Amino acid sequence: MNITTATSAHAKQIATLHAASWASTYGSVLSADYLRDVAPAERQTLWQQRFANPKANQRVLVAEDDGPVAGFACCYVAEHPAWGHYLDNLHVAATRQGHGLGRRLLYSAAWLCEQASPGLGLYLLVNQANSRAQRFYLSLGAQSEQASVWHAPDGSVVPTFVFRWPSAAALVALALP
Repeated sequence: MNITTATSAHAKQIATLHAASWASTYGSVLSADYLRDVAPAERQTLWQQRFANPKANQRVLVAEDDGPVAGFACCYVAEHPAWGHYLDNLHVAATRQGHGLGRRLLYSAAWLCEQASPGLGLYLLVNQANSRAQRFYLSLGAQSEQASVWHAPDGSVVPTFVFRWPSAAALVALALP
């Protein structure tokens, strides 16, 4: 499995994986109609736009081998003055979960951020209903900093937690033998 920088050629596969991941994970927090009827096309538009007009601090990685994209991570370098780099997305195909791919993508994203702007932390929002993701991030040393909300694209307000590593470099160090 190779982890590489994503290009616009990956946009469609990333969007498809993003929508599928939401459908399987966010059924309790986003409307079924939205997940079924709106999210697939909306994610396609979002990812086409992100690759056509990327923010200067945007970094997107994909994990792939001979088949479709198996996972991706999107982060924004030095996005927050106090918390540091922002991990906006980390998704792994359901058939590839449980084999360390999410961990590898997270480490790779942290490394990219650390290389671009050293010495900062890394943070993300985790839905309060997603206990599996919370366990994953906590097992890798993240701290739950505070409760927050996500104003989801279906119009709902989803309770979240801000999870954070005080140092992206320390997270990268976990990946070293």
